[in-house]
Amino acid sequence: MPLIEYLPQHLRNRDAGEGRALEALMGLLAGELAVVERDLDQLYDNWFIESCEPWVIPYLGALIGARPMRSFGAGEVGLRSYIANTLGYRQAKGTAAALEQIARDVTGWPVVAVEFFQKLIWSQHVNHVRPGALGTASIRDAEAARLSESAFGTTCHSAAAGLADSLSGRHAIPHVGLFIWRLDAFPLGFLSNAAAGYVGGLMPRASAIGPGFRHFDPLGADRALFNRPKADRSIAGRVDMRMVPAPLDRRLLHRDLNRLRDGGQSGWFDEAPVLRIRLGGAEVPPERLHSCNLETRDDGGGNPTWRRPEQAGHVLFDPELGRLALHASDQGKSVETSCAFAAPFPIGGGPYDRSASVATWREELFVEGATAPWVIGVSARAEDQTDNPLQGGVVVASLAEAITRWNAASGAGTRGLILMLDNASYAEDLSDAAHILKIPAGARLAIAAMAWPTVERAGGVIERDLTALAPMYRRPHIRGDLRVRGIAPGAGQEAGRLILDGLLVEGEVAIMAGALGSLDLCHCTIGASAAGLTKGLRIISQNGELAVAVDHSIIGPLALGPAGGGLRIADSIIGEDRDLQADPDLLALVIDAPAADADIARSTIFGRTIVRSIEAENGLFLGTARAAQRQRGCVRFCYAPLTSRVPRRYRCQPDMAIADAEQGAPAPLSEAEKRRLARSVTPIFTASAYPASAFGQLALACPDAVAAGAFGGAEMGAGFGAGVPFRRANLDDMLDEYLPFGLVAAPLFQT
Repeated sequence: MPLIEYLPQHLRNRDAGEGRALEALMGLLAGELAVVERDLDQLYDNWFIESCEPWVIPYLGALIGARPMRSFGAGEVGLRSYIANTLGYRQAKGTAAALEQIARDVTGWPVVAVEFFQKLIWSQHVNHVRPGALGTASIRDAEAARLSESAFGTTCHSAAAGLADSLSGRHAIPHVGLFIWRLDAFPLGFLSNAAAGYVGGLMPRASAIGPGFRHFDPLGADRALFNRPKADRSIAGRVDMRMVPAPLDRRLLHRDLNRLRDGGQSGWFDEAPVLRIRLGGAEVPPERLHSCNLETRDDGGGNPTWRRPEQAGHVLFDPELGRLALHASDQGKSVETSCAFAAPFPIGGGPYDRSASVATWREELFVEGATAPWVIGVSARAEDQTDNPLQGGVVVASLAEAITRWNAASGAGTRGLILMLDNASYAEDLSDAAHILKIPAGARLAIAAMAWPTVERAGGVIERDLTALAPMYRRPHIRGDLRVRGIAPGAGQEAGRLILDGLLVEGEVAIMAGALGSLDLCHCTIGASAAGLTKGLRIISQNGELAVAVDHSIIGPLALGPAGGGLRIADSIIGEDRDLQADPDLLALVIDAPAADADIARSTIFGRTIVRSIEAENGLFLGTARAAQRQRGCVRFCYAPLTSRVPRRYRCQPDMAIADAEQGAPAPLSEAEKRRLARSVTPIFTASAYPASAFGQLALACPDAVAAGAFGGAEMGAGFGAGVPFRRANLDDMLDEYLPFGLVAAPLFQT
């Protein structure tokens, strides 16, 4: 009820006759009262760990004597759980289940604790019978042999003497292994909503062998599939194979599906299957799925082939190679899949929530007090396609059609939004003049992967709700080059802006001659293919004032040419290193921006860099970086080869390694000694070639000078926000408090 309603009626009547000044004052007071009430409500919520603000978490932890833990980016949920369950953990202290749960809370990684004394060969005793602790291993059980050194193996070993983190010494009585998976699984599943039902899935790429042979990866790469972890929130249970983001095992799934066909219970194809396939518009039941080896072989005539199912309607799949094969009579049918791939960071687009990215440009399109922006959807599903805005439109079948309509409807100052509604692959020919994307002066256009929900109104009207856009669960694949032309602004006008958000582009983004004002690439993968990052962003000519921003993206070479409006790169990976080239001067040129002032933060640059000036922090420059103007700018907490020509360095590598060595040296170091020291702190990656699952992840053997050399002790490069050093430090602190006396624990990283 409005605050003025609490006043006597005669005062309200008098106020109404005198211009309602009192009512306006009471309205202002009511607004401030609402602020105070919200603050009081939040103060009450801060009494409880489940609802308190993030800054309150360590204070609540101090009240129960919980050891402070380091925050690791998105680790608030884990640390909140750690504080909430501390009393329960103390009651279960020393058990393997408690170690698993606490380790997961303080690191954010899935953890399986293995007491290795349980996997030792025992002499049997009638008072302690252990029939599984046999002195021999079955050599006929291939799956048991494969899992023998994993967290879930059942094969017993002889007692060893060695370090707990070594393969040869881990099987000892006091040793506890914490098996940890660093990669995250990113599922791209079947999309659906209450109004439309099934919306779409991932489209496998046909192999060069033929249409009956497909790759799960829409780029056509042999990429392993990963398990979608089930939630485990109970300290009473142990973590099993379904709860970790591990690569799927073809033999394990083969046995599971055979057990299902024999009438047994499936552990992998239950109510939350790890893999689903739709063939010809209908989902293939698990009984018709067959996990097998689909490696390439000779068909007897000198041609490559894979195995194929003998019955129509059945599908063979290989989760380790990321392949599937269809019966000859099914190869012409549409195929859609639901599966999960792995990556070390949430960048480059995917099913994760991109709301923070969208918030940075949303206000430019949805201007308060102005008309709604021009909007069109793109969906490969025929049921969604319509020109009638009162029946779920406007939605078209291709990006090419959406671009054509934008070019026809846009003018100076137009605000527009092209929404990619599914995970489909769009084979687009956007190279001809009719499909060059035009950005008029002052115009703002975003092409983004989002859900655009429908709302049913009275009278059978179905409208799309612009207030409920959801930037998650989608990563559409555009198979083709995207060409853009900015229309030169007139007097008093500013140049236009283009935003790409959440897209996988198998081709280059080319800026044609013109005058584009700014280009933002957010959570995109640009220039990708099965062969790697073969293309990227290219400025063909003109566009001298173009400003380019790359955020949370994976992109091939940047050839900016005359563009001088600035280059900003954050939390991204530029280029790749497929040849493991040791000489930084011989790496490919991946940032060619001689006219641009660059601002590079928390990014990994797999190649050489040429810019006008540079401001960099917490980054990795694997190739030589050269700035024409070194009087301004600074490079902080970065790795850059000694041959780089950049402005003043602050706490960079290998400079610090050389400086530390010179302090204790009796004589100045020779150039050969400096090069040797520089090599000792060279970054080491798990994978440096796209599209490997661990692309861009620092290896466990990476020197600490790089792995923990960024600001605050974080890792340099695109993994800065992952907080790996903080997670590992939290793990050490947890073991110090919760590991029983006399035991030795070691982290055993699986990915």
